[in-house]
Amino acid sequence: MKSFIQKSLAVFCCLLMLNSHFFTVNAISSEPSGEESSASLASEVQENITLTISIFENSGRGWILNPIQLSCPEGSGLAELIEILKRYAYLEDAVIEDGRLLSLTDDTGTLYDGGPDQQDEWLIILNGIEQDRLLYMQDSDGAYKEFAFQDGDTLQLVFSSTKMTDAEMQTVSTPSHSLSTADDVLPWDAEYDNALRAGCGWLKTNSDSALALTTFGAIGYNVDYKYLTRILRSIYQQQSPTGIELALNILCVSFCGISAENFSQNLLEQLISFPDLDRLATVCGLLAYDCNSYDVPSDALNSRDAMLNVIMAGQNADGGIANIQGEESDVYLTALSLAALAPYRDDQTIGTCIDRALEWLATQQDSNGFYHSGSYESCLATSAVILALSSLSISLTDERFCSNGHNLMDALMQFNVENSGFSEQLDESPSVTATELALLAIYSQKNGRNPLILRSPVTGSGSIDFSESSEATEQESSVPSTTDDSTRSQIHTGLIGGISGVSVGIVIMLAVLLHLKNKYKSD
Repeated sequence: MKSFIQKSLAVFCCLLMLNSHFFTVNAISSEPSGEESSASLASEVQENITLTISIFENSGRGWILNPIQLSCPEGSGLAELIEILKRYAYLEDAVIEDGRLLSLTDDTGTLYDGGPDQQDEWLIILNGIEQDRLLYMQDSDGAYKEFAFQDGDTLQLVFSSTKMTDAEMQTVSTPSHSLSTADDVLPWDAEYDNALRAGCGWLKTNSDSALALTTFGAIGYNVDYKYLTRILRSIYQQQSPTGIELALNILCVSFCGISAENFSQNLLEQLISFPDLDRLATVCGLLAYDCNSYDVPSDALNSRDAMLNVIMAGQNADGGIANIQGEESDVYLTALSLAALAPYRDDQTIGTCIDRALEWLATQQDSNGFYHSGSYESCLATSAVILALSSLSISLTDERFCSNGHNLMDALMQFNVENSGFSEQLDESPSVTATELALLAIYSQKNGRNPLILRSPVTGSGSIDFSESSEATEQESSVPSTTDDSTRSQIHTGLIGGISGVSVGIVIMLAVLLHLKNKYKSD
């Protein structure tokens, strides 16, 4: 019996050792060694910092990860950040060596290899400045220490096959040539690049609108996290938005890397059930659905089929589309409708509607290449037609849309105010809305597609919370963690339950041993 008790004590000690190892490995923030495995839960929780990160594949001109804000533990470096991105299913794998990113595999399994023997390379851009590596940093005394991100940092990881200048680093998603799928591509001009950069700078200074932030996200222009949070907060605080505002809000949060279903309010659900959408709101709503391939119930009030029918019902006998059928066809609405209908052009009925609308648009261009709104040459109308043609992979060299040798890009650039934005009418001051659409139109030509459709759809993992606890407008640097309350509750409950379970097990084991000891003495 004595031997049995000794064996039981040995098993008990092993259980204690195993449980001590368990807590060391699985704590939220584990210690470097197992010497302090009995540390309290409070000491395991680290302060979080907020980063804005984007990953761009420059050779193919597409996002691997759209600009997104996330929280990570204070003291995190590049390797820790990559682990967080893998945990949220944004990435599958990555190879980091001496503070350099050598290769990365996205969540679809695509490998972007920029190793030392490869022509391609990974560029690291921290707060707009290219870094050779993220290995060491200087502290306030000038001494070197291990690199760690600081609260509010903006990080861009860019997969590139060529070196770029520092000026280009700040707008890395702007391709250097057109990738249009049209048969004949309009030659790219450096003037267009200059207009993109100057227009984005002007727009950021002059607009805090959801469409402005959508534009920046769609063309890859980086904004600071304060600007981004300010606009997202305004969306959260918006009371009784209109149908168009809901659609633009969905586009905005989607291009910030947040699913519209997982925003603080379910924006998608609100749009799906919104009553009495007019034609323009329906067009914007369909663009919002398709920007991230959102699932919409087929029997919903504003299902995709319902929206397609509403748009096509506005087509007049001349082929143009009007907000109210029978009224004069509108160039701007017709062109935006074509951009929204483009993904469905293989359907025979929709394809016929598109062809008739294109025929009408071709008759509306004036002799100088402009499109009009009423009696004046309109930047909005001209931009919308460019966006429509890009969405349909129709080259701007198509003779139907080249009046007297004037192509649409030539016409659009007449609205560009030097080192500024775009005006709605010729020889006027820049306009926010005109600039937003002009930038999208220019980028659609450079990218060869509708920029309002995400290349890499975002999922529900990018939640964000704008509760009152996130503080008022002046504290814009305070951005909530990407781990929501439910997840945090599950983590804490799991840890507490685990501790409780081990404690109960220990009590039971001690009781058994005591019983055996007493029995042995009585024998």
